[in-house]
This record gives sequence, structure tokens and C-alpha cells, in this order.
Amino acid sequence: MAIPTDRIYSLEGKGLKLTTAEDIEPYLTELRDVENLEEVRLNGNTLGAEASKALASVLKTKKTLKVATLHDIFTSRLKDEVKQSVVAICEALGELPDLVEVNLSDNAFGPLGAESMAPFLARHTKLEVLKLNNNGLGIQGGTTIARALLACHAECEKQGLQPALRTLVCGRNRLENGAAPEFARAFAALKTLREVRMPQNGIRPEGIAELVAGLAHNAELGVLDLQDNTFTASGSQALAVALGKWETLEALNIGDCLLGAEGGRLVIQALKNRHTLKTVNLQYNEIENDGAVALSESLRTLKVLESLELNGNRFDAEGDAVELIKAALSENDLDDDILGSLSDMEELTDDEDEDDESNDEKDEAEQPTSAAKADEQLADLVDEMKKQLSI
Repeated sequence: MAIPTDRIYSLEGKGLKLTTAEDIEPYLTELRDVENLEEVRLNGNTLGAEASKALASVLKTKKTLKVATLHDIFTSRLKDEVKQSVVAICEALGELPDLVEVNLSDNAFGPLGAESMAPFLARHTKLEVLKLNNNGLGIQGGTTIARALLACHAECEKQGLQPALRTLVCGRNRLENGAAPEFARAFAALKTLREVRMPQNGIRPEGIAELVAGLAHNAELGVLDLQDNTFTASGSQALAVALGKWETLEALNIGDCLLGAEGGRLVIQALKNRHTLKTVNLQYNEIENDGAVALSESLRTLKVLESLELNGNRFDAEGDAVELIKAALSENDLDDDILGSLSDMEELTDDEDEDDESNDEKDEAEQPTSAAKADEQLADLVDEMKKQLSI
């Protein structure tokens, strides 16, 4: 959405400390003079409660406003002051019929701020983009936001409208498993989401499974970022199932999510049916050699891939599996540069090596040929794929 520069008012990054109505008045005079205002950018300044109330009184008159960029505007302010500010600003935003995007990221307003903005979120049926990154929401605040989104969906149904929300950014908020069920319910109800970014939230496998099950109802999802949460095998299995629903998925970021060897295989095998993928991040997931070999097979169907990140996993950066991956890229006329750095590949720790050796000894005693058969099967698979890829 390109907005003409003469319809944007910006104080972006000026570092202004605006505490009182008098402090902000010179800028509000400028704001009043902007005709047909479509975007306001106030990020990188700090507003007190009185300044925020004065700002709100002007914002609510700007009926053509579409985008409110308000991240990082409460630095050094007290909690009660921030709460008053959020209430005043959100009440004003609720009176703007054309508003489609709100960015309140990097404001540490926590659960109190979530409560303050919930009425706006529950009523504003035209909101398409909501960015709430790094707000200290926690489980309570996250649950409040999710319930507000669900309430907005109910309001849309009441008015006979289609839900408008397309993009949700809600990372670095310690949502954990506690907030996952409400977000899952909201996602399943909305069915309109195309971009969801929820990295670094301390969500564990049970919560991941709930989230992706809810997101599976959003058939047009194009971007999913769940980086730095915890999947393991059960969360990975749930994601593998959900991947079958997203026929227009272009970007998947599940780096540093502890997929593990089994989970990595499950997700990788599911990728082969997502032909639209352009960027895939699987870094630091303890994916092992068999998963890397499986990836080389899935890659043969990903003909529009632009970026593949595999660093920090548990296979040899110079081994057969990587050669197969490069050959699969070449088969699709894709350059090796697509494959990111492999400079930090992980090795098993001494304790893990000892555990593996102990397990191998036990397995050899109970099933003397099982390990050898598995190795032979993997070697046969590598040989077969080398033939197919003309290596």
C-alpha cells in the first residue's frame, strides 16, 4: 500500500520527549494542517499521558487515516501513564473508519496495555494489519488480545462482514502455552490470515500443536514465522499436517525450534507438496543426516526457492547429503547461493556419543543386524538419489 508523501505526517526517530499537551502542541498544529492524512509515524519518541490525550483529540478528526505507526513511543513512562495513553489513543483510532494498520510494537505496556486496547480490537472490523511485537504481554495479555480478535470476528458475523485481519505480528511476548488455546481459537475462526509472525514466545510443543491446528483453517497463509519456540517431534508432526493446508505458503521460518531428528524428517517430508515456497529457515534444529537426505528429495519440487537456511544442524557440511541438496537445487536451475552458510554445523556431545554407543551395544545384543540394515538402507537411498540427480 503506497501512500503519497504529502499524506504522511512523520516525527519518526526524532527522540522527542513530549510529556504535556503544551509540549506536543507545535506538532499537533502541523498535524492538523495535513489534508487527507493517510499515515502518521510517531515512532522513536516518548509521549506522556497528557500529550497522548492531546494527540488523540486530533487523531480522531483525521477520518482518512489508514496507517498508525506508533511503536516505541512510551520509553521511560510509568505503567499508569502508559495505560492512560493507550486508552486515549485507541479510543481515537476506533473512530477512524478507514484505519487498516496499527503498529504498537516495542511499547512495554504488558497486560494492562492489552486490556486498554482490547475494546478497540474487538470493535474495529476493518483492521487488516496488527503489529504487537515485544510488548511484554505475557500469558494474560496475550489471552486478552486473542479474545479481542475473536470478539471482532463475532462482530463481523453480526454485521454480515468478512473478517479483515490479514497480518498478525506478536513476537517476543512470552505468550507460552498459556495463551496458545485462545490464539488457536481466534485463528480458526478468522480464516483470513496471510501472515503470522510469533517468534520467541516460549511456546512448547502442546501450544505449537494448538496454534498450527488453528492456523490450518487459514488456507491462504503465505508467511509463517515461529522461530525460537520449541516443537520437538509432536509439534513438528502437527506442523507437518498443517502444511498440507497452506497451498500458497511462500515463507516458513522455524529456525531454532528444536525439531529434532524425527521432527525434522516429518516437516521436511511435508515440504515437498508446498511448491510455492520461496524461503525456508530450518537452522539449529538438530536435523541429522537422514533428514538432510530427505530434504534433497523434497527440494526437487521447490522450483521457486530463493533462500534455504540449514546452519547449526547435525550433519556434515561436506558430506553426501549436502551434495544431494546442491544437486537438487541445480536440477531446478537454482544457484548454490540459495543455500546459506553451513559454518556452524553441530556435533554430538561426548555424553550423547556415549549414550549412542551404549544404545548401539544394547541394540547389537538384542538385534544384531538392525543398525547395519538402517545404514545400508540410507546408503542405498543416497546411491539411488545420486543416480536420479546424475551425481
